[in-house]
Amino acid sequence: MAKQYGSYMGGFSGKLGPAVGYRWNGIWVLRSRPEYVRNPRTEAQMRCRNRFKASVQLAAAMRMAVAQGFTAIAREHGMTAYNVFVSANQPCFDMRDGQFEVDWRRLSLSEGPVAPVVFGVPSVDERNVLSVSFDRNGGARLSRPHDYVYLYVYCPELQDGLLAAPVYRRDRVVRLMLPETFVGRELLLYGFVQDDKGVGSTTCFIGWEAEENIAVENVTTNGFSGVYISNSDTQAAAAPGAGATVDAETVLRE
Repeated sequence: MAKQYGSYMGGFSGKLGPAVGYRWNGIWVLRSRPEYVRNPRTEAQMRCRNRFKASVQLAAAMRMAVAQGFTAIAREHGMTAYNVFVSANQPCFDMRDGQFEVDWRRLSLSEGPVAPVVFGVPSVDERNVLSVSFDRNGGARLSRPHDYVYLYVYCPELQDGLLAAPVYRRDRVVRLMLPETFVGRELLLYGFVQDDKGVGSTTCFIGWEAEENIAVENVTTNGFSGVYISNSDTQAAAAPGAGATVDAETVLRE
């Protein structure tokens, strides 16, 4: 590196033959220009770049939940909610057959010390109203009756989601009217809790497990848990360990 002297126009920035001029700590300096810029497209680097791109795209698709769940953390750390989401969910993306797939069960839409609720088995009635009951977990530390409970429903096929209007922890059930475009498609359900300052809980993937993969009406799963909801007459499917039935046509499981 060398200082710039004697220019009637003052210092300059940019390329000049084999040199590059720029300003450093208030001083105009020169350095040699590299013969080439190193940007090797190794397999590891391309995987990292593609993972980042996929996570940014998912953050945009889940924008309603991302904005609600991560705004308080983002403000505390001087970041955006999208940046927090991307950082938190990098481990959820895995390369399979040259394509990135999401481990939906590990996806985080909220993080924080607030006590979560314990969600039960979802059900859907004849009007396509999705209901999820929950135990308010009132005995836990950082659990208050007026905490807000959120339900988020995401459709991977449509790359769109809906955030239900929040209810109080004491209400014990949260509901959401499903639009016609969501009916008959795989849906992923998430829940989280926030206090009146926007401080959140960890994310709960709301789902249940079946003993084997089931395909309905020639619709196949993408390898991750979810709920398949249909307008047709429902069949009761028992949730393992739950001791209850649900008004859903089938359950999807990895």
